[in-house]
Amino acid sequence: MAETLPYSWLVGFVCFVLGFLLLQLYKLVWRADSRGYRLPPGSTGWPLIGETISFFRGINSTDQPRRYIQERERRYGEIFRSNLFGRSRIVVSVDPEFNKHVLQHEGRQFQANYPKPLRNLIGKFGLLSVHGDLQKKLHGTAVNLLRFERLSVDFMEDIQNLLHITLAKWQAKRDIHLQEECHQLVLNLMAKQLLDLSPSKETEEICEAFGHFSDALLSVPIRIPGTAYARGFKAREFLIKRIYEGIEDRRKHPQVVRNDLLTKLLKEDSLSEEIIADFILFLLFAGHETSSRSMSFSIKFLTDCPKAYQELKAEHEDLLKRKGNLRNEKLTWDDYQSMKFTQCVINETLRLGNFGPGVFREAKEDIKTKGGFMIPRGWTVYVFLTGTHLDNKYHSSALTFDPWRWQQHLQDQELSKNPSFMPFGGGARLCPGMHLAKLELALFLHNFVTKFRWEALQHDKISYFPFPRLIKGLPIRLHLREGQDE
Repeated sequence: MAETLPYSWLVGFVCFVLGFLLLQLYKLVWRADSRGYRLPPGSTGWPLIGETISFFRGINSTDQPRRYIQERERRYGEIFRSNLFGRSRIVVSVDPEFNKHVLQHEGRQFQANYPKPLRNLIGKFGLLSVHGDLQKKLHGTAVNLLRFERLSVDFMEDIQNLLHITLAKWQAKRDIHLQEECHQLVLNLMAKQLLDLSPSKETEEICEAFGHFSDALLSVPIRIPGTAYARGFKAREFLIKRIYEGIEDRRKHPQVVRNDLLTKLLKEDSLSEEIIADFILFLLFAGHETSSRSMSFSIKFLTDCPKAYQELKAEHEDLLKRKGNLRNEKLTWDDYQSMKFTQCVINETLRLGNFGPGVFREAKEDIKTKGGFMIPRGWTVYVFLTGTHLDNKYHSSALTFDPWRWQQHLQDQELSKNPSFMPFGGGARLCPGMHLAKLELALFLHNFVTKFRWEALQHDKISYFPFPRLIKGLPIRLHLREGQDE
């Protein structure tokens, strides 16, 4: 032991010196990069990893998902400097007014700037990756696909047809993991609208691949066989191949009448096949994630809040009475718009679910913030929406499911003016599927609560790491409500 002590001491001393030099070099580079500006206060954490571990540990806390934010907000304020996701030049904001300013000035003072590993998976022509005229064109195409005229006719019909088929399958199974079933349900809907695919073995394979693709988006970006990131790329290749096969089929059989987005894009003949494939894949992802997770989360919240469940059920029973208790009769757009308390449940589910936790924007010019601080050109602003949605300053008892808080703010026009509630982002990149997601959830809730009673088979919890999900997938047992056919 006496012989090994000097050697181990020497190794330790060398490691200490190297670590100290690395830290000093890191600080020197960072200071040079700040260009002498009065930067927002904050901490850069450890070299390389920064504060990323603290960030993820905080948002994964069931009881205190704002822990990371609260500690720094107390010391530095609502806009502070950090080092996250491999980025040392990053400013985190939970200031609602500044967040709104950032999102509304896309393309002028700011531009989207997501981490490269995520952009590699999404593709260079996914809506998160593109800028300028192409972004405007693709975003406009998506908005046109999801305009109210199409939602009130095509989507109303497709969603209700699919719900009728899907809930019958759930009834036969009786015991289900709702989160997984909702993933398949929404993917079937998006596959129909984007690629004209009906539920089949093919859509089940697409759903499985899509699960790997989604998991990879927030995984450790190491592309080694067997890792989640590598499986995500393999899934991406599979999905892109399916889209190209759809393109080839439409080229060969132009006489076949289809009403899906892929057919419309090919008829326009203004986009390359590569752009179309990335665009379709992104819409599959964006249209799937919020809707599928909000369905299972809403049932979780209603299970834990019987008072909200009873009021929601009463609203939909009254709607059925107005329609003569004809349970198989499809709802109309007017029926959907009459669901006032349902809209409150939807807003509260989106707020607590935080399915889009934040967005990345790069400053295109020097930006002055409160207190006279400066965000230099080229730095990234992380608009941390979860930090605002769960803040007691803006939403009383913020961790409590309270749909009644929205009863005075039912109009979209009013909500759009509330910078402390932006579940779909804002500005030029406002999610084009916002109204579709709300329609899907409303129709799902109507069909689910009027057809079934349910009981939780296990107590489940929410995790926000690496993305919002129910840890056990919400296992429930379904029972037909009185008056339903066995």
